Amino acid sequence: MSLTNPILCLFEITDPNLIVTGISKERCSTNQRIHVVHATLSYQLLKCPHCGHKSLIKNGTHMSHLRLGTLSGGRYEMHLKRQRYQCKDCSKTCGAKTKLVNRNETFTHNIKHQVIVLARDMLTSKEIAKLCGISPSSVQRILNANIHLAYRVKHLPCPSSISDD
Repeated sequence: MSLTNPILCLFEITDPNLIVTGISKERCSTNQRIHVVHATLSYQLLKCPHCGHKSLIKNGTHMSHLRLGTLSGGRYEMHLKRQRYQCKDCSKTCGAKTKLVNRNETFTHNIKHQVIVLARDMLTSKEIAKLCGISPSSVQRILNANIHLAYRVKHLPCPSSISDD
């Protein structure tokens, strides 16, 4: 869908293949209210990513639950129906992909960026978790994945290369 959709604009989602089908409010196990954006991801694949043949057929959908972050204290999620495809030639399946999240992850890139920005402001993991609507261990996982350690020398220089001054 285009950027004229105000819901997608609000979360800075630019994927043209996403179609918002509705919005609802639900309660999670902690009795917290969650705003759920229901969307569909579908596009036409031209050839099989496994074998390269042009014999793909649509094969149902797969539901993904994505965390979008928080706005004005409310938690937002997206229930995304991804189109599945099956190749008639090799019988393997594949699914529609989006740049909104990495493969096999539920946190969008926006929420990860929000965690990193809050960490730069010297907030604790618990405070960041409360602001983003995720757990403190998820905050630590996101931060550890984005730490770039300084280059360290594995071996000390040998004594013969050290000059005496």
